[in-house]
Amino acid sequence: MRIELPNDVNDFVKGLVFSGRFESEEAAIAEGLRLLRSREQLRSEVAKGFKQLDGGQWVDGDEVFDEVHREIDAIEDDRSPAT
Repeated sequence: MRIELPNDVNDFVKGLVFSGRFESEEAAIAEGLRLLRSREQLRSEVAKGFKQLDGGQWVDGDEVFDEVHREIDAIEDDRSPAT
């Protein structure tokens, strides 16, 4: 794949390589695309969450934290040495 980048982006990528942050321009671009993919996945998950909220599908925050604390307690109990 061959792409042309705007001058400011091209200069930025070259600077990242020059500073040693990335081994090559391709590596810098690949990392940028991975970050973009992650952002898009997060955006999708947030949209899904809003849709669930709009549909009345939600769990009370106190219930969630109570469950998390119970799970943490159970893990800690399992790790405690037998007396």
